[in-house]
Amino acid sequence: MYKIGVDIGGTKIKIGIFDDESKKLLRSEKSPMKDIPSIEDYIVDKISALARAVGADVSRVASVGIGIPGTVSKDGKEIVMAPNLDIPKRGICEGIEKRIGIRAKFIQDSRAAAFGEYTVAEGDERVFVCVTLGTGIGTGIVIDGKIFDGALGSAGELGHLPAVKGGRPCGCGKRGCLEKYAAGRGLDITAEELLGKGKSAPDLFSAAKRGDETALSAITDAVSMLGRALTSIVNLLSPSAIHFSGGLSEVEDYLLPLIDCIKENCYSASGIPKLCRAKLGEDAPLFGAAFFI
Repeated sequence: MYKIGVDIGGTKIKIGIFDDESKKLLRSEKSPMKDIPSIEDYIVDKISALARAVGADVSRVASVGIGIPGTVSKDGKEIVMAPNLDIPKRGICEGIEKRIGIRAKFIQDSRAAAFGEYTVAEGDERVFVCVTLGTGIGTGIVIDGKIFDGALGSAGELGHLPAVKGGRPCGCGKRGCLEKYAAGRGLDITAEELLGKGKSAPDLFSAAKRGDETALSAITDAVSMLGRALTSIVNLLSPSAIHFSGGLSEVEDYLLPLIDCIKENCYSASGIPKLCRAKLGEDAPLFGAAFFI
């Protein structure tokens, strides 16, 4: 049998087919979100295409897990809130199930990444955290082998911690949220403010590398904001490991200072957690979404 994983982000969507037994990713495709008029149609079409590509009939596909940057309902059938995503909140899973007879569920992408990373982690990871640094910031927590949702179902919303009083408006309805300064879209805003219209996070990092003190200071401030928030997670949960996934985790000029900030500031009387890039890389949410269901 096979499983399908889908990772929907603010700017792209990735879908892959896995062998259920070996848990290997057999084939995947990525597309810009702006090129997709219907998420449901896209997923249905790609499931059939991926199944054919590995020489399988769609009937051999057991399920599809869909990771999204937002909060989902307890049954995984609806999107409750997704500030960085403009897709229908209801009907997608039911539509997939009705059209091709495959079980479908949503899962928050950061939880999917955490579950994926947990399954390939080495050692006894009793309390395991995975932070997704992408368009926004999400945190997945695995405790004793199970994803921790929290009593209200919204555990891990690191990106919506208040960082700047009365700051930038956020899609969640609040102002000054951490991800509006320390995530991809937040750094895009900073780049436009400092470097001019049309500039984005990569331009900000490039400017810092060229010695632009203003750009370097802005990145340092973002790292410090995020580092303090993650230090709180270390001190509150005492995890054995924190893994970092998402596009920003691939930027060493961001990730390495972030890890140093956490090491410097966390309560370390009993040691510090393992801090590293996700072993599955950007495929962590894809992997976890596929095997969560």
